[in-house]
Amino acid sequence: MIRILFPLWLLASPLMAQAYFDDVPDLATRISYQNRVTGADGIARESHWQEKWMRVGNQVWSQRLIPLPLARAYHATHDANPGHKHFTHQMAARWVTHGEEGELQLRYADAWHNQLVEVPAEEYGQVGFTPDWDKIRHLVDPALLQGMTALDEAAPAQARWYEKREGKQRTRILWSSQWQLPLVVESASLDGYRSYRMEVTPRPLPKQLPWQQLGGYQSLDLRDFFD
Repeated sequence: MIRILFPLWLLASPLMAQAYFDDVPDLATRISYQNRVTGADGIARESHWQEKWMRVGNQVWSQRLIPLPLARAYHATHDANPGHKHFTHQMAARWVTHGEEGELQLRYADAWHNQLVEVPAEEYGQVGFTPDWDKIRHLVDPALLQGMTALDEAAPAQARWYEKREGKQRTRILWSSQWQLPLVVESASLDGYRSYRMEVTPRPLPKQLPWQQLGGYQSLDLRDFFD
């Protein structure tokens, strides 16, 4: 399991800054993550991973980039086991849709098995999903910037650095007003033994959106995989 240093105040907020939610642009990105922890044994352990992330209208698609040989080896082992198969959501793309009444629909698209698996609200905990639409479509809740200090540091056009210090931890966000999301999130302990960085690189939208390529997928419910 990957454990990241990410402050609780950055994960949720009861406030909403409505100005940030107007005219949210469609966007495709590549997101890179880096997590580093130095343990009591003096060994520094680093984790790196990437994902594709896309926001179009009321839909958000995210997919971890797993090297094909590793995915092939995993599925060969998993599928070879006899008996009932459990659904591995980490190997599938996550597709979240925001309804007109504010409800969320969570589905996972498993391209390896051509399955589209819906997760009912009562089973969100099974896949570690938090139904926070503001955070899902902006990566962090924009309202959190109100509690941070704006910095006069060099930044790309239409972007600005923000910082917050809390206890023994510092968090920095490079917020893009153009794209309505952070281009960089950095979090680190002041002693330097823990650090986390997320970097977002905007990319052109594909001609065909991923959820438009699910024809022929078998529709399932997560509970179909329960014992």
